[in-house]
Amino acid sequence: MPQDAGSELGATSRGRNQMPGLFAPITIGSLQLRNRIMRSATMECMVDPGTGAPLPKLRALYRALGEGGVGLIVTGHAYVARSGKTHPEMSSIASDDLIPAWREAIRPAQEAGARVMMQINHGGTQVDPAVTPEALSPSGVASNDSVTPRSMTEDEIRGLVIAYGQAARRVREAGLDGVQIHGAHGYLITQFLSPATNLRQDRWGGSPERRLSFLREVAREIRQQVGADYPVWIKLGVAGGEENGLTLAMGAQVARACISYGIDCIEISHARGIPEGMRAKREAVFLPMAEAVREAVGPDFPLALVYGFRSRSVMVEVLASEVVQLVSMSRPLIAEPDLLNKLRSGASERALCQSCGRCLATVLGEVLLGEGVACHNPKVQEALR
Repeated sequence: MPQDAGSELGATSRGRNQMPGLFAPITIGSLQLRNRIMRSATMECMVDPGTGAPLPKLRALYRALGEGGVGLIVTGHAYVARSGKTHPEMSSIASDDLIPAWREAIRPAQEAGARVMMQINHGGTQVDPAVTPEALSPSGVASNDSVTPRSMTEDEIRGLVIAYGQAARRVREAGLDGVQIHGAHGYLITQFLSPATNLRQDRWGGSPERRLSFLREVAREIRQQVGADYPVWIKLGVAGGEENGLTLAMGAQVARACISYGIDCIEISHARGIPEGMRAKREAVFLPMAEAVREAVGPDFPLALVYGFRSRSVMVEVLASEVVQLVSMSRPLIAEPDLLNKLRSGASERALCQSCGRCLATVLGEVLLGEGVACHNPKVQEALR
């Protein structure tokens, strides 16, 4: 029997005195999970390009992940308003018409024992101009050379706050088990948080506190729409690689502020780019950032950590440190949706994933042409045969 599988101790978000096993259940707020592994939001590209509605192959993917043992599945980011659509096959939750399709898409995963949460997002300046010609931003600062954004008006900002709330309402009505705000990877919320991209001198920028205003209003609007007990999480980029951008000290304070905004759990990630010196780490790349956030939020607030997890031993070690309560993965589960079952049974000790990035970065054209995300590493494919 794997060393931690026999220690199926339960835990709550306030119960950090027991050393949890990788497969121990956990309760965070009102959300009960069967283990400590979450599939982080992944650009699946398995939706109708026109409507953003899930296709049957996305339903099949969620079924495979649920049957494969994942505790929590976070969907690929879904735009809350058409102005935030980043690429042709981005999921949407911008219309009530999409509620039935999403309800049907997630049902098999839930029936298999997984919980499913939707990540909601607005691309801001990080949009494909062929898809979204006019890019919105806090201050007109571009994310790349292909986009010339314009600053948002007060009315536009307020309109997007409402759009986030309405998107969260639809998520709940579709029967998902929670909603995750995307506050990482350089998208709109990160653009408001970063001093490099938010140059405003009004209620939405000009000081660290005012740069928090957009996230604060979004979180409060979501909570108002979904109620006090519905799980509201955030994927938060707590530091990034941009010049004069969000530092880890700033990001840790943003994390601390999230507690007062009614956020139930923070998944720790990067703001924009991998911070210097972290790429060389083979696994648990962002653990130093998680340790800084833990200091800021105190011993009891639930945290999840994403990026670089491949081996069972490292997952167990990170959980045993009690810095975080959940480990989050994407690419390993693209190659092996049943990875958790393999780890639990002892059939595998580590993921086959080679971290080559071909599943997304080097095959992006194929993904956006309707192939959907998939492993394209020849060595992994040979091992799976």
